[in-house]
Amino acid sequence: MSNLLQTGAEFEKKLKERAESTEKMLNDEFRKLGESVSEAVTSNETKIKGAIAQFTASTEESLKKHREGVKEAMMQHRKDMLKLAGSSGMRLLGIVFLLFTASGGTLWYLGGRIQTNLEEIRVQEETLRKLNAKTWDVEFVQDGRRKFLVLPYGKSAEVMHYQGKDWIQLTE
Repeated sequence: MSNLLQTGAEFEKKLKERAESTEKMLNDEFRKLGESVSEAVTSNETKIKGAIAQFTASTEESLKKHREGVKEAMMQHRKDMLKLAGSSGMRLLGIVFLLFTASGGTLWYLGGRIQTNLEEIRVQEETLRKLNAKTWDVEFVQDGRRKFLVLPYGKSAEVMHYQGKDWIQLTE
């Protein structure tokens, strides 16, 4: 029985050694697997961080270019609007200037015409005064087919024949 006990003890010892060896091997393998997984996770984390950083940088660059494009477009639009407003303002100012010039010219012309007409009326009034003085304020009035000489107040007329014609003599 001792042989059997000895074989059992050897078998148990070998089994323990094998179990320890298997445990050590499994621990080594699990440690390697853990390191490999940790390394893979770290590598993936680095790759993901790199990809995120690259995407962020790319997005920021794209946004920067877009902002610059929008800023340039806005500046160009602003310049165009200022140019349009300036052009419209200058056009409006020109039209107002032309209207004032035309109005001033028209007023100057009409003022000259009025002055000329007033002068002509004064001359005609003077001529009328002279004619009234020469005709002794006798007026000629025509009514349809009839014609009259109107004598001034306080005068009378006397018809006489002279040099083959009828003459009217005014008396007071």
